[in-house]
Amino acid sequence: MNNGNEQSFLKPEEKEAQKFYQRSLWLVEHRELFKKIGLGIFITFDAILVLFAGWQFLDAYAISYDAEQKNVAVMAVVGQSDLRGFSDFAAAKPLTVSEAAALPAGDGKSYDFYTSLSNSNTDWYAVFKYVFVTKDGETAEQTGFILPKSQKPIIFLEATQAQPTTVNLSLRDVSWYRVDTHEISDYDVWFADRLGFVIENSAFAKLDPSLPATLSFTVKNTTAYSYWQPSFTAVLWRGNDVGAVMRLTTSGLASGEIKNLSARWLGLAPTITKIEIFPEINPFDPAAYSSLEGIQPGDVRSGR
Repeated sequence: MNNGNEQSFLKPEEKEAQKFYQRSLWLVEHRELFKKIGLGIFITFDAILVLFAGWQFLDAYAISYDAEQKNVAVMAVVGQSDLRGFSDFAAAKPLTVSEAAALPAGDGKSYDFYTSLSNSNTDWYAVFKYVFVTKDGETAEQTGFILPKSQKPIIFLEATQAQPTTVNLSLRDVSWYRVDTHEISDYDVWFADRLGFVIENSAFAKLDPSLPATLSFTVKNTTAYSYWQPSFTAVLWRGNDVGAVMRLTTSGLASGEIKNLSARWLGLAPTITKIEIFPEINPFDPAAYSSLEGIQPGDVRSGR
């Protein structure tokens, strides 16, 4: 009987074993052929890699070298421009100074200097020196500050006996400090917690015809912080123009305290239509807080 007839009498498991044996025998007989095929594939792949690396080296250092150097130079210039653009975007924008003016002082004999300073930066505040300059010279150097997103008056009281034809503000040694967002996540809330004063009943009038005019107002410290010798700058408007400026300082303002502040105007009293009061307190300066506070605030600046 032939092999086919023999397999027809085998059990299924015996047939499967017979097939496995035949396949194994075929693989053993052709093992050398498989080795040669595998070696050929490896050599071919290795040769392709060597040729590719050789071509890249030749292209980089011979064929396209000059073009690549030009591209690198262009990328370096573009990269520097992008870096400069990012730095300019992140840096503080310059302060804006309005036109300065000389105003009659409260003593009736001299002139005060006034201008308005604006800081459009949302997370930078500045500390600086300043003088007012006229053709006859300049005032003594003063120290000032301006908080983020704010506008404030800059004044120098009783600056000169004669009214100058022109007066200008000169800022010097401006130092910028960025608000530390790790310490202050919401500047508006932080600011309100420290300078949330209630100023009411502001008035500028003569209480008695025989007495000088008096500027008066009430300030209530609704914050949890107490302050040492806080100052307040008053800007008195006469229609659309500033008619006078004054500064009032008190010995201290404790948390929850209410104070009535007033100052006399000895000169000819201008007609005033509006009064603005600006606290001169830098909440970033630990020295601004009273020792009665108990715990001094930390430094919440992240640097220049």
